[in-house]
Amino acid sequence: MYVKLCNFGKYADGKSEPKKLQPDSDASPDVHRKVRVYRIISLVLFVICVLLMIVVLVLFMKLTGTQPCHVVEETDRAPLEQLECSLKKCQEVYQQPIEGAQHLCRDCGKGWLRFENTCYFLSQNRLSWQQSREECKRKGGDLAVITNERVQMYLSKKGNLHYWIGLSHVGTNEWIWINNTVLTVRYWGDDSSTGDCAILAANEPPERSWRPSHCKLYLQYICQKM
Repeated sequence: MYVKLCNFGKYADGKSEPKKLQPDSDASPDVHRKVRVYRIISLVLFVICVLLMIVVLVLFMKLTGTQPCHVVEETDRAPLEQLECSLKKCQEVYQQPIEGAQHLCRDCGKGWLRFENTCYFLSQNRLSWQQSREECKRKGGDLAVITNERVQMYLSKKGNLHYWIGLSHVGTNEWIWINNTVLTVRYWGDDSSTGDCAILAANEPPERSWRPSHCKLYLQYICQKM
């Protein structure tokens, strides 16, 4: 007896084809949307980090300072207040007693003022010109030598009296500084005064505050030392 089998579709002839998987069309937009969200979040976090770094740098500069005291020796146009320097200010800049601060800005000593690379002492007691010079030498310096406008302006601003300076023409026909240099820059004022030693009248305009005086008068004096 011969029986003919019927064709049952995909199972016919013992052959079967694997079912093809279709991509999930609904999941793809969600993935792209999540990637965009992550990128936006990353960008926002990056911007926040940059801003925080800027804030930290600004606060660091304000709290610690960025300029050592020795800049006062490298500028000619800074205000007079910025040209003063002391060991205390250097310690404040560096926040600790380090060797570099002491090298850059040495303390002039009690009662002395520092301007550029020189220390000045404006006395309160009065002596003759020669006695003033001897007292300055005892302090480690000599009477002040004024060779430029910056020093002239500074000493005129700090003082309010009449001071001996290291200028005279004792035994000579021209004014000579105590370091034996000839007078070149001049700030003479009252031409009616006479004498062989020079004083700085701090209560006069700085551009014309010098005047000759008799060397034996007792006046205040200005010392200087390096």
